[in-house]
Amino acid sequence: MARRKRKEDETDWVAPEFDEVTYMRKEIAGGRAALATVGWAIIGAIVSFLLYSVNPGLAFFAGIAVGFGMYLVLPLTGINIKPFKRRDWFSHGSVYFFSWLAFWILLLNPPFGDFTNPTIQAISVAPYFDGYPGPLACKGLTAGLAMISVNPPNNSVYLLFRATDNVGLAELNVTVSSVGQVTPYPRTGSPNTCERQSGPYPGGTYNVSFRSLASSYRVTISARDARGLEAVVGFEIQIGP
Repeated sequence: MARRKRKEDETDWVAPEFDEVTYMRKEIAGGRAALATVGWAIIGAIVSFLLYSVNPGLAFFAGIAVGFGMYLVLPLTGINIKPFKRRDWFSHGSVYFFSWLAFWILLLNPPFGDFTNPTIQAISVAPYFDGYPGPLACKGLTAGLAMISVNPPNNSVYLLFRATDNVGLAELNVTVSSVGQVTPYPRTGSPNTCERQSGPYPGGTYNVSFRSLASSYRVTISARDARGLEAVVGFEIQIGP
């Protein structure tokens, strides 16, 4: 029969002594490594920003590749990486990735960068005559085509559209076949002209009109920003009886 273990035979467990100095040194080293990682992420974001105009895919993978350089950069800042374990590298790698991504996105947008083309949209066409104050029966495009009837007293074609850019347009041109270049006029805040619109026109809304002397017209709208990025939209207007 087994002998019952006496109370006095039990071994008392003693907690290890907390090494405050070692703990503080580890925390300080971790903080320095985090700051160095964020600083290195800024370098990676600049590299990706400079390569983005060459190739967006190259810019992405270059930023990732710069992150692996932390293995060489951290010791140069006086950080001892020998105690780093796998979980430490994973933690610093995560800090680098999300910091690099945030800084890169920031650099890709104004005022640092502009990689967004202008937009041309909401194109509407209607018959028209100069001085008409009432609403117009504007029609949108269907497969790049608008069909309207220009009957007296109407003698012109009215064209309404929106052209915008994330920074601002430097140039806006409207060219009509058989007519030539037509000057677009801003309609921002103007009273509503087209029946299918609602409320005053938002910023970036323009209109042009030209005399109708043919049965069809080819219209080209081009918008360019200060960086040279451009948007071009072409469509046809057919004049029916």
